[in-house]
Amino acid sequence: MHKTGVIGMARRANLFPGLAGHFRFEYLAIATIVLTYGLIVLGGAVRATDSGTACPDWPLCHGQVLPRLEGHVLIEYSHRLVASIVGLLIFATAIWAWRRNRNDSLVRGAALLATVLLVAQVLVGAATVDTETNASVVALHLSIALTLLATLIVLGLADSRSYIETPKDLPVLPVVVALGAFALVISGAYVSQEGAGLAYPDWPLFNGKLVSAGGRLADLHYAHRLLAAGLGVLMLALASTTWRRQKRPVVIMAVTVAVGIYIAQVFVGAANIWFTLATPLRILHLALASALWAVLAFTSAWSYLIPGTRKPTT
Repeated sequence: MHKTGVIGMARRANLFPGLAGHFRFEYLAIATIVLTYGLIVLGGAVRATDSGTACPDWPLCHGQVLPRLEGHVLIEYSHRLVASIVGLLIFATAIWAWRRNRNDSLVRGAALLATVLLVAQVLVGAATVDTETNASVVALHLSIALTLLATLIVLGLADSRSYIETPKDLPVLPVVVALGAFALVISGAYVSQEGAGLAYPDWPLFNGKLVSAGGRLADLHYAHRLLAAGLGVLMLALASTTWRRQKRPVVIMAVTVAVGIYIAQVFVGAANIWFTLATPLRILHLALASALWAVLAFTSAWSYLIPGTRKPTT
């Protein structure tokens, strides 16, 4: 059942009248999503430069609010400072979306989830310092960050609808592909944090072979590459289905961008091995992986939330 946007628009206009006159919710949502993505990349820079323990305490750094910003401390402290700003933006976005859409269960749920994930992320971030960047804690920290990013994307799209709609069919393939990308990113975090990035010095083979030679680090590296190959198959299926059957330009463009990011990600992953884990390449690798996850999350959310028709199957 559809409701016209007249009621929704009137309701939104009456909330935050002073703020709405100078700033639109959509701008805040987009800024929050972009900065959350940037924070994830900055977190990757912290790991790639081995700066995760530069501030051995939390929330202070070497017992100070403003420590001497030198070397690794500057990188880690910048991450904490940006995280504080992004946290405030996420909280503001969730509250504003909830206030604008009290009767929309999807928006309320996404706003609540974003708030819960934000709190969890802060606590796990502190645990990351306390455990001296334990691989499992780092992977959990990244998992929450990626989930939070996807939640913000869903929240922004759900709030921007001009009517309230209950979607019927979940876009299974886009969701499966997105989950595959999520698994790939997290496995990459384990590979990096456990020091398995150069378990095999060649690419695409493994010491000249197609199978793992065995051993914990070698198997971890091998599993990451297998996940990458599996995701490639899923990406091909998604692209083929979308380009043949999808009618909505936004979905087609998003999938096309995702394919481009995936291809770039494969070559950057290979370059990490060829250039022995050069720091800029490690950061770029995570940046592309996170961007792929975000685009696939957007594709899934748009396909689910924004109505449209599909081309008939031929």
